Amino acid sequence: MSDDVTERLTEVFRTTFGDEEIILEREMTADDIEAWDSVSHITLIYAVEEEFDFTFSSKDLGALGCVGDLMDIIRKRA
Repeated sequence: MSDDVTERLTEVFRTTFGDEEIILEREMTADDIEAWDSVSHITLIYAVEEEFDFTFSSKDLGALGCVGDLMDIIRKRA
């Protein structure tokens, strides 16, 4: 699973969570990354908005269940 969105999003995750070993999978959730808590979640959302130059709607945020959902939203919005 390698494309521009995946590569850029992987870098956002690695920077946000301070872990260069992160390899994104569509099924990943906050339970899969030890450092992913409520504060880092907000940081992640902001970093994604900055990287992909759009703002999430509340509907988008409510639909986030896994990394694959995030990728799908980015592909639709960016």
